[in-house]
Amino acid sequence: MSYWGHYYPPANPIKVKDGIAARSKKGDIGETWWSKRFIGALEMIGIGSRLQRGKTYARKGQVINISFHDAVVHAQVQGTNPRPYSITISFIQFNDKQWDEIFDALSSQALFTAMLLGGEIPKEIETVFAGVKLSLLPSTHREIKTNCSCPDSANPCKHIAAVYYILAEQFDRDPFLIFALRGRDRNAVLEELRKRRSSVDEVVEKPDPAHPAVHEPKRSIGPRLPECLDSFWDAGETLDSFPIYLHIKPELEAAALKRLGPSRFKIGNKDLSDLLVPVYAKAREYVAKEIKRVGSEVHND
Repeated sequence: MSYWGHYYPPANPIKVKDGIAARSKKGDIGETWWSKRFIGALEMIGIGSRLQRGKTYARKGQVINISFHDAVVHAQVQGTNPRPYSITISFIQFNDKQWDEIFDALSSQALFTAMLLGGEIPKEIETVFAGVKLSLLPSTHREIKTNCSCPDSANPCKHIAAVYYILAEQFDRDPFLIFALRGRDRNAVLEELRKRRSSVDEVVEKPDPAHPAVHEPKRSIGPRLPECLDSFWDAGETLDSFPIYLHIKPELEAAALKRLGPSRFKIGNKDLSDLLVPVYAKAREYVAKEIKRVGSEVHND
């Protein structure tokens, strides 16, 4: 309502061609527990009501691009003005001493190390960070610095909020981006964990004169590639014992693909990994139907 009593409908943003649209079309945005926890963390620090303003922008594809440089998120969002707005988002980074404490704590847990090396964040990881008096996800608004070139004084404005939602879906695909925003990227995290874990294993496996170790015979690693080109695509002997559960929907669709992180290839403005995700679900459905069909035929015979 204007000062003179005239109603002005809210202006619609300029439509973006090939924008980054949220995969979720209704309900919550984010598939994994860590992306949902990220949105939950933002809601806990008192900006949940403002986040909703950006959900429509995120789903419409108003975010033109998003990138990560030196632990800072850079994005452009198209609003009502012809010129897109520029957004930056950064977390308070941990210093070297804090990271040493984090890596020491993580590497002391073999399961945590194994899951992280496999590209998955353990649900209990926050207790590890709490143990060294830190938090992986922001726990106060002071831990997040944001800026948008729009004239809106609210923080977050709908443009920043839209980037938050797209960022959550980026975390689905590559959870190590959360670490990167705290100052250590995927390669740095994995390298430190491997180094520390190997040191722990050396101590554990140090021979005890009173209890000499029993060494298992070395297993063959198989023939070299040039020697098995003719049979490369044939099923190996161990395939029969490999369990596949088609009757259970996975918690995270295409988990193996997503654990590989962002692809180096794009088709249009879409990451190849994102385009392949639906293929996994369709392949599982097709195989499940074939198994049911074959089973029915055998039963009828």
